[in-house]
Amino acid sequence: MLGLALCATEVSAQSASRQSPVDGWQVQFVPYLWGAGLDGQVGIGNRTADVDASFSNILSHLHFAAMGMADARRNKLVVLTDALYTDVRGQDATPGPLFSSVSPQQKLFILTPEAGYRVVDGQDTSVDVIGGIRLWHTNSELQFQAGLLPSVNLQSSRDWVDAIGGLRVRRALAHRWWASAYGDAGGGGSSFTYQIVGNAGLDLEEHYALVFGYRYLKVDYEKNSFLLDTAMKGPLFGFTFKF
Repeated sequence: MLGLALCATEVSAQSASRQSPVDGWQVQFVPYLWGAGLDGQVGIGNRTADVDASFSNILSHLHFAAMGMADARRNKLVVLTDALYTDVRGQDATPGPLFSSVSPQQKLFILTPEAGYRVVDGQDTSVDVIGGIRLWHTNSELQFQAGLLPSVNLQSSRDWVDAIGGLRVRRALAHRWWASAYGDAGGGGSSFTYQIVGNAGLDLEEHYALVFGYRYLKVDYEKNSFLLDTAMKGPLFGFTFKF
């Protein structure tokens, strides 16, 4: 599924010092594209569907998507916000033996505000300890086509919040390149959720950078006859604006 990624898109220590005074805010905005597939189970009531959709399959059924990240730092304080919205209809799914086919439709919104502290602030390497929440809103519809049982159309929506904590590590490389890794885990509304992101980037100049990476986001939610046990995974591409 197309989505948002938590990209650690900070400039190098040298370019950051040229951007603003050490006690000023350094702000970045990163619109991006997450070319992710979807793998897992979705369910409403006593009916479930196994979803195994590639990025190309989801892209062909995508109605709308928007995603982006904001990243701000002042001295050792870091603040992050990541948001994505997708509306996907009719991706590939398996209904089980009682129906001939199933057409899932899903609108998904994820908002992840976080704050943290830079525990390592070296010239080439930084390490941030991060904590926050992941807010989920999903509206799912499962259209089961007649098989051994008659056709049925099920629809439901859910909202929940997970508390998360994690780490972000960044390493400056030669020729304005850098690499970063981010990971978090938590739960609360869901039984468990975790995320892993690996990025590489290139600082084009003082105010712009390119980001390439891979993101994996897993959630296991099952409450009140609603199931979302899925993994979203795939490459990402972003463009950074630095202020």
